[in-house]
Amino acid sequence: MLNFCGIRILLDCPLDLSALLAFSPIPTSLDCLPVIESNNTEANGFDSTVGFGKRQKIEKLLHAKSLLFAEPWYKTVNNLHLWNASFIDVVLISSSMGIMGLPFLTRMKGFSAKIYVTEASARLGQLMMEDLISMHEEFRHFYGPEESNFPSWLKQEELEILPSELREIILGKDGLELGGWMPLYSAADVKDCMLKIHTLNYAEEACYNGTLVIKAFSSGLEIGSCNWILNSPKGDIAYVSGSSFISAYAMPFDYHSLQGTCALIYSDFFSLADTQGSEDGDKFSVSTDDTFQPM
Repeated sequence: MLNFCGIRILLDCPLDLSALLAFSPIPTSLDCLPVIESNNTEANGFDSTVGFGKRQKIEKLLHAKSLLFAEPWYKTVNNLHLWNASFIDVVLISSSMGIMGLPFLTRMKGFSAKIYVTEASARLGQLMMEDLISMHEEFRHFYGPEESNFPSWLKQEELEILPSELREIILGKDGLELGGWMPLYSAADVKDCMLKIHTLNYAEEACYNGTLVIKAFSSGLEIGSCNWILNSPKGDIAYVSGSSFISAYAMPFDYHSLQGTCALIYSDFFSLADTQGSEDGDKFSVSTDDTFQPM
């Protein structure tokens, strides 16, 4: 959260998809045979009455049957349900991935912040969220509706018999992330979220509260991804999100937009040359005219 000129700004609202590693894909008919036909749960490590795979208390290697056979949940910011959403004034979304967790926030009581995102990122993000919801419909069709708002795999006695790798995903390395799990938002939540956003084109100005001018510039990472320039009477700030200095398929990184800013906030950078072989890497170069200049 950034407090700039008394305006509280949230920078991106992604969804932690790494939680999906703990859940099994929808099993095939062959995968289901041990669940339906075998009564030897001690041998196969599967408790069909619970509805998902688990290991015995004796430590074993992680295998496919160790995964959670249930509709996936997702990690959000710790204690998100305790946030006072009314404290947020502005939300800046820098990419299609940065919007994936936004419906969790926009459905909270008291949320009234202005949300800014490029039109391309908004559309791509909406498609990704709708696709995720469609995937969950398949899970619900296979497993049926959940019997309660608290899944059995979150219970302490079930966590204790999971492989250590899965326990770390669920609890976090410090063991304090259990309260951050939530079921996925609904299609109605996504629709309501999209109605609250304000889309911008690159270099288009948006004025908030008569004092803050917000502009998006290409970050070069993907279609619609952007960095943000915040102009105010007290100075200018640039927020550089995940960016690629050498882009092969998106609009190039806009260096010139950063000139003259008083402060620079950045998350991370990415270069295609880092993932290409040496021969391919030699094909990419940055013009000497498009380099950082003193601010």
